[in-house]
Amino acid sequence: MNQTSDYNHDEIDLSELFKVLWINKTFIALFTAVFAFLALIYSLMLNNIYTAKTVFVPTALNQSADRLTGLSSFANLGGFSLPDSDPNVSIALGYIESKDLVKRLMQYESFLPDLMAATSWNLKANSLFYDSDVYDINAKKWVREIDPPFGITPSVQEAYKVFTKLISVSQDKKNQLVTLSVEHISPVVAQQWSLWIAQEVNEFVANIRVNEAMASIEYLEEQVFSTPYAELRSQFYELIQQKTQSMMLAKVNPEFVLTTLDPPLVAEIKSKPKRALICILGALLGGMLSVVIILVRKYGFNKEDELNIFRLR
Repeated sequence: MNQTSDYNHDEIDLSELFKVLWINKTFIALFTAVFAFLALIYSLMLNNIYTAKTVFVPTALNQSADRLTGLSSFANLGGFSLPDSDPNVSIALGYIESKDLVKRLMQYESFLPDLMAATSWNLKANSLFYDSDVYDINAKKWVREIDPPFGITPSVQEAYKVFTKLISVSQDKKNQLVTLSVEHISPVVAQQWSLWIAQEVNEFVANIRVNEAMASIEYLEEQVFSTPYAELRSQFYELIQQKTQSMMLAKVNPEFVLTTLDPPLVAEIKSKPKRALICILGALLGGMLSVVIILVRKYGFNKEDELNIFRLR
């Protein structure tokens, strides 16, 4: 009997709970309003972020088909099958998120200051403002004070850490379309970076294929002069021709691996921050905290005679 009484005593009476919350409705409202206001101030302090989005389609290459056709007889003799997919797109996707791409982008004069020192963007003047304690825009010189092992000029590793937070790349497995998104406080910079990334990625993969083709041609030419069999020499000449054609395509096609389907534009509308959402979340947080404070005060400290938090004794 005593156990049942103790159990009922420990239960929280919902009617009593609502009564306590209703008595303190003014406190809850004010606490929620304060958090909503602070969230509003915080959201207004955030810079607008603009996103440049580019959609690519993998470039249709005859290189893979020619390579497979030319080597099919050797593959059949060896008892193995050749891959039916071109790895160029996979290389491109990996390179977009690599430190080497950041290193190549750092060769553009404006890239590193726009990445590491830009603080705000003026819409009307279409100009960026930089942290004067970090970068002197007039002298075009880094002036930041930082402890070793970091130097005055940001390193590739520092730039990479910031850069990877501003870009994202994905591929739709169904239609094979590749989407690149680049964020920045300046929509002009976001678009320019998108164009640079596409150019550097295509050049990188093209250079790989050109070097591979040149090495293959050199090897095949050696085999032509060393083999005594006319049939093999004929096949080697065909392979040399195919490699030469592939190398030519890689050199003359500026979009060797990724062809732009939907080019990036200078965004007119910001993508971040969602200020309304921030304010709503701030209000919800304030409301929940106010309820927790009231419940902890009543049930944690047994303030039975002080239900109204504004009437403290």
